[in-house]
Amino acid sequence: METSHLLYLSIGSADLAVQAAYAAYSALTHRGNFKLEIHICTDRGGAFTALRDRVEVREVDPATIRDWRGPANYPYRMKVAALREMAGRFSGQKILFADSDTFFVASVGPVFERIGPSSSVLHKREYPVASHPTGQSARFRKEMSRRLFRGSSINLDADMWNSGAIGVHPRNLHLLDTALAFIDAVAPHYRKQLLEQFAVSYYLQKNTAIAPCDDALFHYWSQKPDYQRAIEARLARWKAQPMEAALEELRAKPIILPAFVRRHGWVRRMRDRVLGVSPDPSGH
Repeated sequence: METSHLLYLSIGSADLAVQAAYAAYSALTHRGNFKLEIHICTDRGGAFTALRDRVEVREVDPATIRDWRGPANYPYRMKVAALREMAGRFSGQKILFADSDTFFVASVGPVFERIGPSSSVLHKREYPVASHPTGQSARFRKEMSRRLFRGSSINLDADMWNSGAIGVHPRNLHLLDTALAFIDAVAPHYRKQLLEQFAVSYYLQKNTAIAPCDDALFHYWSQKPDYQRAIEARLARWKAQPMEAALEELRAKPIILPAFVRRHGWVRRMRDRVLGVSPDPSGH
């Protein structure tokens, strides 16, 4: 069996490092016999000491971070750039990127099996870009109507997928290059996370079949403060335990919190401000 690769990105806040550590623990728990290497690219290498025997921890220097953010200094570009760079390191092998605020709840192997020469993986389908009724989507459509990419207007006839997971076959890496070029063309004018999400969604779905992976990977971006507190407590306890004991606990008792109840945007922003929650530059 050929080795596959799972990438996490933790650049910036200490909160992201906590999330990425728990995400990596979950991948180790659900790896089983699947031939998988786990990688964390980070500017906080000390946060991952307990994982270094099982995970490649790559400490990223400021010059690389600037390069990944691109000419428009767009933070959400980093995950696509890091994914593309890692694919170059492991030529011919499948690569899956997962946001730090995710964790596996089922076997890793079937997710990678969905990645093929004519198929890619994203987290889950969310909505049709051209008709989604929210104000945010309307503003996105208005901004895109003003822009050109490679001399043509931007086609919004596509579904928006959650890009908390991005799985690409080696044959389709050129699609990441196109997504990066699209981001670099538009980011000087529009800097919200939707730009990265749309770029990845559009070029992968227009050129490959997309398979979701939300049956195996949970993305808690809408409940980040609650999960953050629970994960911090768990990681603090694991520091005093052997790795196998931590993984066994995670198999038997994953962190599952009550489902999110949607609040109005201003309420959520006030809550995050009070709790000191910072934006996540590597995803939602």
